[in-house]
Formats: sequence, C-alpha cells, structure tokens
Amino acid sequence: MQPKILFKDYFLFQCVSIREGGSSNISAVWAQFSLLPKPSGSRPTCPQEKEDVSQAFLEAVAEEKPHVKPYFSKTIRDLEVVEGSAARFDCKIEGYPDPEVVWFKDDQSIRESRHFQIDYDEDGNCSLIISDVCGDDDAKYTCKAVNSLGEATCTAELIVETMEEGEGEGEEEEEEE
Repeated sequence: MQPKILFKDYFLFQCVSIREGGSSNISAVWAQFSLLPKPSGSRPTCPQEKEDVSQAFLEAVAEEKPHVKPYFSKTIRDLEVVEGSAARFDCKIEGYPDPEVVWFKDDQSIRESRHFQIDYDEDGNCSLIISDVCGDDDAKYTCKAVNSLGEATCTAELIVETMEEGEGEGEEEEEEE
C-alpha cells in the first residue's frame, strides 16, 4: 500500500471595490485547497467538464468573516498633561467590515494636521496624538467608529496644566517671609 500524500494550503481572498465617491467595500473569504492523489495503477485522465476538475482535484472550504458592529476592546482614558508637552489617546477598535474612525474635540470633528495626528492600523489600534499642547486643547475628546452595522464611541477629558507668567515666583517669596 502506497502512502497517500495530501497537500493543504489556506488562502485569504479579498475582493475590494472602490466607488467614485471614495467609499470602499471589502469582503474576505478563507479557503482551504487540497490536492488529492491520483489513484495508483491508472492513467491520467482529463475530465470533460470544467466543474469536474474542481470536484476531482480541489476541495474548497470557504468561510466569510462574520460581520460585527464596532466596539472598543480598549477605550481612551482621561489625561492630564503640562502645556507644551504631547498628549496621546489610545484605543483598540473591533468590528467587521473595518470601521471608519472620526475623532472629535468638544463635538467638533478633528482634521489631521501637524498639531493633531491620527494613527489607525490594520489590527484596530487607533491613536490621537496632540503635539505641543496648549490651554485651548483642554477639552473633551471622542473617538467614533462606524461601519454598516452600527457605531460605537468612547470619550475622555484632556486636562492641560498651564503655567502663567510669574506663577510659582510669588509662592516662593511668600514662603521666605
């Protein structure tokens, strides 16, 4: 009896369609293909129909990733920073199809700039980095994740400690007297 050799591989097929308006639709399918050994002692044959080829030589098992509305597995937290330093809000977003993310400062959407940097990777890690924080940045910040099944938000406060000119000097003089 000859040993049977079975060759298996898994593949991820993604179909991406991009519309003129800029929105995209992504679907993914996992498939497993098995190469079946040819029977011993027989001559190679060529199936008559295209469908016969896939039935005879390939076994496909397809699973579509389940659709899930967005949720936060890690939420942003309140921060207290000194004026002039940087602040960073971090969260992790789950959901499929991949959620679109929008950040808000006091209910106004944030545009990315040198002052506000937004990072969002394929694993769902999302960050808002505010450089050179000033008193105007003292506000409520919200991260909103949206996909076709729903939306989720998380909110935190940024408290900026400002140093007024002359602040701290008067306190030292009072302590000396």
